[in-house]
Amino acid sequence: MSSEASSSSSPPPAEGGDGYWAAREEAAARLEAMAARALGEDELSAEQLETNNQLQEDEVLALQAIYGDDMVILEDKAGLRSFQIFVRYPIPNGTKVLLNLHANGTMAATDNDGSQDIGELVYACSLKHLPPVVLTCLLPRSYPSTCAPYFTISAKWLDEPKVSYLCAMFDEIWTELPGQEVVYRWVDWLNSSSWSCISLNDNIIFVPDGTSDVADEHAIARKLLVDSTIPLMQNYNEKRSQELFLKNLHECGICLSENTGINFIKLPCHHLFCMKCMESHCRIHVKEGNLTMLICPDTTCRSPLPPSILKSILGDDCYMRWESFATQKLLDTMPDLVYCPRCDAACLEVDNDAQCPECFFTFCALCKERRHVGKECLTPAEKISILRERHKKYSLPEKQLLKEQREINELLDVCEVLRNSKQCPSCKMAISKTYGCNKMTCRNCGKFFCYRCNKAISGYNHFWYGDCLLFEDNNQGRRFGIFEEPDDEEDADDDEDADDGEDLEELEPELVRLYPCPICGRRNEKFSTNNHILCIGCRGHYCALCRKRVLRSSGHYGPRGCQQHTNP
Repeated sequence: MSSEASSSSSPPPAEGGDGYWAAREEAAARLEAMAARALGEDELSAEQLETNNQLQEDEVLALQAIYGDDMVILEDKAGLRSFQIFVRYPIPNGTKVLLNLHANGTMAATDNDGSQDIGELVYACSLKHLPPVVLTCLLPRSYPSTCAPYFTISAKWLDEPKVSYLCAMFDEIWTELPGQEVVYRWVDWLNSSSWSCISLNDNIIFVPDGTSDVADEHAIARKLLVDSTIPLMQNYNEKRSQELFLKNLHECGICLSENTGINFIKLPCHHLFCMKCMESHCRIHVKEGNLTMLICPDTTCRSPLPPSILKSILGDDCYMRWESFATQKLLDTMPDLVYCPRCDAACLEVDNDAQCPECFFTFCALCKERRHVGKECLTPAEKISILRERHKKYSLPEKQLLKEQREINELLDVCEVLRNSKQCPSCKMAISKTYGCNKMTCRNCGKFFCYRCNKAISGYNHFWYGDCLLFEDNNQGRRFGIFEEPDDEEDADDDEDADDGEDLEELEPELVRLYPCPICGRRNEKFSTNNHILCIGCRGHYCALCRKRVLRSSGHYGPRGCQQHTNP
C-alpha cells in the first residue's frame, strides 16, 4: 500500500454491506489494466481458443454449482468472462479485534509455546462474522492453456502486507499447476489455509495506519484509518447476523414449532418466539388491560417488552389502546393527580384541595365535593343518605336524577370494596382475597404484599420469620381437603346419635392425627414414626413433638433433643 493511500482519512461509506467490501469498481479497473497490458502477448490457434473457451464455460458452471449465492457473474469485459467469489471465514466462537500499539508497527511478540504477549495489544471489539475476502477474476482467452486468470483479492479490513501474501500464494499455486483450471484451487486454499496467515491465535490484529513501500496491483486492502474500519466491521457483523437469522430455522419457545427467522421475532433479551404466538400473547393482555404481563414469555427471563417491539406486533388500533392504558396507568401512579368531578379534567391537588383548569371548579381531592376548609369529609355512607333524602324531598329533572343515581351506585360499590378488600401498598389498588394464602400479587403493579398486615413483601420469608400466617387456620381443612377434629361439643353429640356403622365410616378420616405447621399454620400428617415433617404449604421443616421449626435434623434430634421416631 502506498503511503498516500494508507494515510487516507476520507469518511467511511454509510453502509458496510457486501457491496462496500467487494470493491467491484476498483477491481474491474485493475483487471482491465492487466488485460490491456497483456494484449497480444499470446497468439493461439482457433482450435486452442475454442478448447479454452469450453474449459472456461465448464469451470464457471462448476463454480456456480459449488458456491451458489457466494458467486456473482459480472458483465463480460471485451468478450472475457468475469466473476466474483465471496469467501466467508467461519468463526464459531467469535473473534477479537485487537490493536497493536508498537510504535514501529511490528507485531506483538509471542512466547515459545505460541501464546501471544498481550501487553502491547488493546481490545477493540468482538465479532461473530468477519467481512468477506472477495476474489475477482477476469479470464483471458489464453486461460487455462498458457496464461493464469487476471485476479484481485479484496480484503478492505486487512493491511496490505497480508493481502499481498494471499496474492503471492495464488501465483505459487498457478506455478505448480500450469495449464489447468485453477480458480477452485485458489478459493479452496482461501477457505482452508488462509486463516492462519491473517490471524494470530484466532484474533485479528491491526497495526494502526502502517505504510508500505511496494504497491501490489492484485491486492485491494484497507485504505481507511483503523478507527473508521472497525465500526464498518461491526456494522457488517450485525447485518450478517440478521441475514442469517432470517434464513435459518428456529424453534418457538411457546408453540415449539419450527420456522424460518422471517416469521420470528427476536426480543432484546435474545429469546425467540414466532410472530403468531407473540401477537396472541400481547393482544390478550392489552385487551384485558393487564400491562404488567407484557413481558418476555420465557419464565426464566420476564423482561418487559419495549414499545418498539409492541408497535411491530400490535396493529394500529391495539397499539393505541396500549398507549392509552400505559398513559392512564402512569397518571394513576402520580399521588398529586386527581380528576375533576364535573368535567373529568386532570388536576393537581395541593393539601387535599384542587382547582380544575377547565371549569375552574374548586373541590376536595378526598371526597370530590366542593372545597370545605376546616370540615371533615363526608363518608360514602353519609353521601348515600344525603342523596336518597334529597330524592324523597325534591322532584329532580330526569337527567339530574340519573346522574345522582349513578353516583349512589358508585358509592355503594366503594363501600363494598372498602368492606371486603385491602389496598395494595404500592399502587393503592383495591384487592379482595377469595381463597388461597395471604401472599398477594397485585395485578395492577405486579408487587407482592401480605393480606393480613398489608405490608409490601418480597417472598415467603415474611411468613417464616414474622407474626403473620401464610394460611388462615379456619380455612385449612376446607381449602386443602384435610379433615379436622370437631371444635365444639355439639358436633360430637351429633356424631354419637348416628348409627354405629355410619359413625365408623364417617369418623374414619378424622382418626388421622394432624400437626399444625408453626410457620404457616397448615396441618400436615405425620408419616409412619418419623417426627420430622415437611409442610406441604410453605415447604418448611418442623418437629411433630415440640412443634418447633427444624433447621438441621442432626441438631434438633438426638440424646439431648427430641426423638425423631416415636409411635404414631
